[in-house]
Amino acid sequence: MTIRKKPASASVLLAGLGASLVLPAVAAPQTPSWMKVNAQAKSVALDIVAGSNANNGALNFNGYYGGDMTVVIPQGWTVKVTFTNHDGMLPHSVLVTKNYAKDEIPPQAGVNELAVSKAYSNNPESGLSPNEHDDFSFKATTPGDYLLFCGVPGHGVQGMYVNLKVDAGAQQPEIEVAQGAEEGRP
Repeated sequence: MTIRKKPASASVLLAGLGASLVLPAVAAPQTPSWMKVNAQAKSVALDIVAGSNANNGALNFNGYYGGDMTVVIPQGWTVKVTFTNHDGMLPHSVLVTKNYAKDEIPPQAGVNELAVSKAYSNNPESGLSPNEHDDFSFKATTPGDYLLFCGVPGHGVQGMYVNLKVDAGAQQPEIEVAQGAEEGRP
């Protein structure tokens, strides 16, 4: 697969204002092997693996952490998640929360922090034990920016989250990866 990268930074002159806007650097959208798209059914299956490698001390989802990946889902699609804790030492969970500012990330998250109904793995605050898995599904009905977040105490504040965007204009699911983050990632 060829990954086209956008420039490290791009400035856009705002007409009449004389100000510049720096756009974030993002590699070209892609469909990874852990994302199975069924366009006809308007559904996507995600295999989300906690602790998939040593990145961020294994506090990662599929190798990504700290918001360096965005999973884009078209509005109205069904999302089926198979969540596996591959970390041999720590419990982990995944749930869809609102998009927190970095200084507002909660120390733990459970069903009270859900932004999308039914979008969480079992025991979000205590997590699944190493090598356990859980399946859940939800409908991506409301456009917006969310997080796939580990609710286990301390994990989210240490960067165990990635972005989730429900996009009314998206044609199919894909991921966007911050430039430079794709190196060393699965």
